[in-house]
Amino acid sequence: MDLQIAHDKLREQIADIKRFCLTGSPLVFVLASAYLDYLAKLPPGKDDHAKGYKDFITNWLSRVRPGYESFRFHCGKADLPVQMYHVLRCGILHSFSLIPDERALKQGGRDRSIILFHRKESQEQGFSHLSNYADSKAPDAAVFVAEDLAEDIEKVMELLFAEAENNPELKANMETWLQQHPLITGNP
Repeated sequence: MDLQIAHDKLREQIADIKRFCLTGSPLVFVLASAYLDYLAKLPPGKDDHAKGYKDFITNWLSRVRPGYESFRFHCGKADLPVQMYHVLRCGILHSFSLIPDERALKQGGRDRSIILFHRKESQEQGFSHLSNYADSKAPDAAVFVAEDLAEDIEKVMELLFAEAENNPELKANMETWLQQHPLITGNP
């Protein structure tokens, strides 16, 4: 898939995610999680699995919102990329749950370390994206607001494509992944 066509298609699809935020459905986090997982494979041009996903959060997503790297849980851990991998990518995307499976727990995932909100309810309750949250069910969590996450995904996608214009290695890696795994377009 041509880089410009992929860029245009990603813009359209991220706009769809942003529109889906308006429904108030938690399913928007499934879409957002899938996009993060896909975008994480573009810089290396391959699937680097857990390491690649966490590196993408640290090296790319945190450039559009530093809190993805600097967020500190009440317990003192600054491991949001690890929690995003185990809760968003593995939990929501693969298990349809905020509870990491036993394997993920052994690898550092924590139950309900991420709590999902839409902007309206987060504002009503006084929480912002990447703020701390604690209650009896989620005693030490990061707040994720759908609309902010969607905006950050859009920003990091734009950053990737902008940097690819002046970075031949990044561009080649992105083209490799897009050729091997073209985006869903809805048309043959």
